[in-house]
Amino acid sequence: MFNLAIIGLGKWGQTLVKSVQNKSKITKFTSVVSRNPEKISKISKQLNLKTFKTVEDAIKNSKVDGIVMCTPHSTHEKDIINLTKFKKPIFVEKPLALNYLSAKKIINACKKKKIILAVGHNRRFLNTYNFLKKIINNKKFGKITHLEGSFSGKSSFKGSEKSWRNTIKETPLGGMTGKGIHITDLMINLTGGFKKIISRSKNQLRNTNLDDTTDLLIEFKNGATGYLSTILATVKYWEIKVFGSNGWIKIEDEKKLSYKISDNEVKRPNIKFEDIEKLELEAFAKSSIYKTKFPVDLKEVLENTRLFEEAVRLKNKF
Repeated sequence: MFNLAIIGLGKWGQTLVKSVQNKSKITKFTSVVSRNPEKISKISKQLNLKTFKTVEDAIKNSKVDGIVMCTPHSTHEKDIINLTKFKKPIFVEKPLALNYLSAKKIINACKKKKIILAVGHNRRFLNTYNFLKKIINNKKFGKITHLEGSFSGKSSFKGSEKSWRNTIKETPLGGMTGKGIHITDLMINLTGGFKKIISRSKNQLRNTNLDDTTDLLIEFKNGATGYLSTILATVKYWEIKVFGSNGWIKIEDEKKLSYKISDNEVKRPNIKFEDIEKLELEAFAKSSIYKTKFPVDLKEVLENTRLFEEAVRLKNKF
């Protein structure tokens, strides 16, 4: 059993722990690190976690094979570089960083210490997405010419106003850090990277400091065009569509997939949905145990960070 310690037991941290606790045969959480252990004592007991104020204490007094981080984006660089001294594999929730240079420093620090670094882009583990990739790799689909995606939902609008996620510092471009960056990750995985970008973002409702409506126009390195929208002021919606020179394929709400190639009828295969948080944490454990690459390539993580930074820089400059 691969034993994990988590830093940050907020709403999403709890989701990660619950995904594997008493459910996985490969990995489990043994401990949680918090500056205020008293505040999380009740949920820690429910999840069968020992609480510690520092990672060093957790490693000394509990079984810890790997570290999971669910903390503010802007702190990742400093925290991960400090954690490398423990020489434990590190799983960090996306985004890895808010700018390219910071992401590069993190990756280089882990490489130098030969530490496995995994970035939590859980949509890579969707069975529907893996099916989509198989269809696209079929020569009958043709060349990718255009991609469209949307990941929207209330997100920060629902949380506490005091949450770090509700600050411009951590969320400088509407729904991009919490949601949209998942879609651009998939787009980069399919195309290899981006070439140009146009970024538009605005606050229409004025009930928060954050932009509630954000969209991007993207030109990819392979020549394909793309469009992404991420809207905080609405109910959840998730979609990615890929158009090839001889067909199209679409995933909606993560579980539903449909596609059409040539003049054939539209097909809607029934694809099993699995817990993607459980799958990504088990992949992290396997990568750590067998010293193999985590499925989310760090070169693509860097490219996605570069895209995000460029989108922030070019916001409404068109």
